[in-house]
Amino acid sequence: MAHIIVLSGGGTGGHIFPALALAGVIRKFEPTAVLHFIGTERGVGTRYIRDAGYDIDAVASAPLVGRGLAQKLRGASTLLRGTLEARRVLRRIGANLVIGVGGYASVPAVLAAKSLGLPTALIEPDAEPGRANRLLGKLADAVFVQFEDALRHFPAGRASVTGFPVREIPDRVAPEPGAGVRLLVLGGSQGARSINDAIVGCLDSLGEMGLQVTHQTGPRNFEETRAAYAAAGFVADVAPFFDDMPQRLARADLVVGRAGASSVAEFCRARLPQILVPYPYAAGGHQAENAFEIERAGACVIVLDADAGAQLGAVIRSLVFDREKRERMSLAAHRRAAPEAAQLIWERCLGLLGH
Repeated sequence: MAHIIVLSGGGTGGHIFPALALAGVIRKFEPTAVLHFIGTERGVGTRYIRDAGYDIDAVASAPLVGRGLAQKLRGASTLLRGTLEARRVLRRIGANLVIGVGGYASVPAVLAAKSLGLPTALIEPDAEPGRANRLLGKLADAVFVQFEDALRHFPAGRASVTGFPVREIPDRVAPEPGAGVRLLVLGGSQGARSINDAIVGCLDSLGEMGLQVTHQTGPRNFEETRAAYAAAGFVADVAPFFDDMPQRLARADLVVGRAGASSVAEFCRARLPQILVPYPYAAGGHQAENAFEIERAGACVIVLDADAGAQLGAVIRSLVFDREKRERMSLAAHRRAAPEAAQLIWERCLGLLGH
């Protein structure tokens, strides 16, 4: 009998692309499995789920935190409604296993699965788990983490280090002879204004280095960033969002980006030396903790968000003109990568299904 597997989580690229990577591996190793998503209609990810040929049901979800009692009560009411909606979906499709891929949007489906006696698993991508997975980790049958530091937040013996599923990234494309260093600038699927502004502020310096720049700005300040490149006479590939990010990672020599879990996992998979600018308002400071882990591995240099305008250009320059250091960082990123993470997670999920 075919297994019916539900993946549930938030609507950002950082949640959806890893979930799609895991779904692809499940399809490969168990072609008869039925994959179904439960999540939110908000965010960039829903389109990619449907484009990949999967069905998705949106259920009500909201964080339980808030500034006051009224907000918390509204969050609890939304969570209850979402859990009841998720129960109906799980019963309708005859689900056998629910895997939470992160974010508060995974909470209703995992709670619904537990109420129905279904096995559950969580994927925890961050070194410092968020509130949702800390709550669900007390209930889930298994937790799969990317960073060893996350283990201490879950019941002993229930969590294991597997790495984090990422999209397939092609082998690195060698630069053309005599070409400048290929710099990839990212801010996640929504962009990062502080990174955009810091790069714009040092365009003259970047031009002197002869860099080839690819810059994903996010939608909010794309036009002004593109205009700044044009005003500086700097020819670069600038867009709000790139649909072919794996190929662009393969064609880069150095990346500047946030320290979201999915981002750093992909950077390491692509063997990229990294300049990480952690988002300072990430819940629980998890991006800073992720960056510290990558820094300890030797694969990144950290620039604080508040210092990006003053320091980012100089840090880029130091790495552009230190090829040996970039090569050492690339090797460290390669050692930190976990290309078999999705397969390992699925093998352990089979154990939850009695195989």
